[in-house]
Amino acid sequence: MNNAIRTDNRPIAVLGAGAVGLCAAAALREAGYAVVVIDRAAPAQGGASLGNAGCINPSSIIPVAMPGVVRKVPGWLLQPDGPLVLRAAWLPRMLPWLTSFVRAGNAATVEASAAALQRLLAGNVEAWQALAAQAGARDLLHDRGNLVVYSTAEGHAADQRAIRLRTDHGIAVETLDTAALRDLEPDLAPVFTRGYLMPGNAHLTDPGEFLTRIADWLATRGVEFRRAEISGLRSNGSAVTEVVLTGETLPVQAVVIALGAWSGPLARTLGDRVLLDTERGYHVETPETEAGPRLPVMWGEGKVVVTPMHGRVRCAGTVELAGLRAAPDWRRADLLARLLGRMYPRLTPGAERDGSAHMARWLGFRPSTPDSLPVIGRSRRHANAVYAFGHGHVGLTAAPVTGRLVASLIAGRPAAIDLAPYSIDRFR
Repeated sequence: MNNAIRTDNRPIAVLGAGAVGLCAAAALREAGYAVVVIDRAAPAQGGASLGNAGCINPSSIIPVAMPGVVRKVPGWLLQPDGPLVLRAAWLPRMLPWLTSFVRAGNAATVEASAAALQRLLAGNVEAWQALAAQAGARDLLHDRGNLVVYSTAEGHAADQRAIRLRTDHGIAVETLDTAALRDLEPDLAPVFTRGYLMPGNAHLTDPGEFLTRIADWLATRGVEFRRAEISGLRSNGSAVTEVVLTGETLPVQAVVIALGAWSGPLARTLGDRVLLDTERGYHVETPETEAGPRLPVMWGEGKVVVTPMHGRVRCAGTVELAGLRAAPDWRRADLLARLLGRMYPRLTPGAERDGSAHMARWLGFRPSTPDSLPVIGRSRRHANAVYAFGHGHVGLTAAPVTGRLVASLIAGRPAAIDLAPYSIDRFR
């Protein structure tokens, strides 16, 4: 059945002005649709797009629920400085998600998820480069690759399954000995003696500014931006007819739900079940010096990424499970500051001793599914509602391809890849 949306006077409403929403708007406008992007915040300022590690990594095909991860979780939770924190009050709400997460940790599901992620992430660096060139943002995108480094032989050995999974799916991975690692990152602490270079990856030196330029360019092409609270959706039973905003309703011919961690309630109002929760992630930033990283560097054991940005260095990572409404626990940011100090001792003098009081800090929300795959596809009951959320750690990377898939669904064209793995039907 052809579910193409015919162009009329009503716009396509893209709900969410993060990386995924902006790329969906770009692809829809290119296809000739009138597009309005709606978010309570300015473009790229309200969600994970602003404060992420800035990495565009086609190599990020490794699901979180790898075999053996579940066995590590209790130990992580007992570590005050561990990579994972679960607030007890949130545990009852997370039980369905966690149950599905445990089930996703088998070898067959991991292989299927990795293959689906590889198909979704391939080609996104080139797609971002094309968008950046049109938007005047190419100076903020650097394609020099990134590093994964290890401080222990045990951590290096434990990551071999993930490295093999990457190479099995065609991801270029270069093994680095101590000398090669020092050549690339001379200021990295001496404890790091092993690593890998992923040469196909890229990064942004200012994700917020980069996406703001994309939004400004879209505005010149006729995309409308509205800052408004989204109260809900109205439908006639088979199609969404209006987006309900504070104080008004907006008639639409179709809607794209790309609100990241805030997408679940709208999907449920359309009759679709979804297992979507949030991995709360923090970052800290310190002024850039000559003693910092040259490339984005992930510490394999610490689960943090240090990225050189314009005039500053950002350290982002770890996971806190506590939902959207709990107050920030800035001790997680203090942990990042200490880990940054251990990775680059000359960059953050005193960070081991006094935490992050001298650093800028931030909290954001990664929209996560148990199998690490986003939700991309139509609503089961409303053919003119398209989902594009739940990208977890790969939202920035996957945004351009996701946007093109959204445009294909709206236009009724065949998608470039099989969308079955990303369907919301998997949560029924």
